[in-house]
Amino acid sequence: MHTNSRPDVETVETLLCKARRHGAGAPELARHRPDLVDLLNPPDGTSPKARALLAERIIRAAIDRLDPPADQAMRTLFGLTADTRRKSVAYRRDEAAYLMSITPGAFRRPHREGSMILDIAFEIVTADCPQR
Repeated sequence: MHTNSRPDVETVETLLCKARRHGAGAPELARHRPDLVDLLNPPDGTSPKARALLAERIIRAAIDRLDPPADQAMRTLFGLTADTRRKSVAYRRDEAAYLMSITPGAFRRPHREGSMILDIAFEIVTADCPQR
């Protein structure tokens, strides 16, 4: 993400919530969330797929700064682990809930899943994430 064009937290949070459906791996971002790719890595002549890979790295770096077990739960929710990539969002939520030692219903509550997504959005906006 360019340091002189930081997006606002609300927009990042909204797009992350939308990305959760298909996941935040580069192929999924390129295919389903090019708006998030453009926000995190504005078009500059680099191919959209290369920018999607960089957007995934930004998201991963933000998740890596979360405390355990939230970090692993968010990697799972966003399909960023080998065993959750291309799995349904319901499956990924169940697995994330298990990692948090709570029920899937409790995990889906806004103060759990929503708060952790907001934490990621703040990390993306405020931290120095990997750049090109």
